[in-house]
Amino acid sequence: MNWITLEGGAEVFIEESKGGICKSCGTRFVWGVTRNNKFIPVTKTPEGKWISHFADCPGAGKHRKQPEGELKIVKAKKEGAV
Repeated sequence: MNWITLEGGAEVFIEESKGGICKSCGTRFVWGVTRNNKFIPVTKTPEGKWISHFADCPGAGKHRKQPEGELKIVKAKKEGAV
């Protein structure tokens, strides 16, 4: 278990034995925890640098959470309330 710095500068706490395989692209990743206590999948580049898996996964958009406020607006538009 240790702190790493992602290529963009964010610090993430990882335990390399805790990971999985991406359901979208099949890449092996490690779960990290940010300083804000948010879980984030991270991968190691061929050059040995750590990056957020959201940066290199072609299916990343499918896994992102939509902010709660935006979700309510979208639902209201679909129901014709807005």
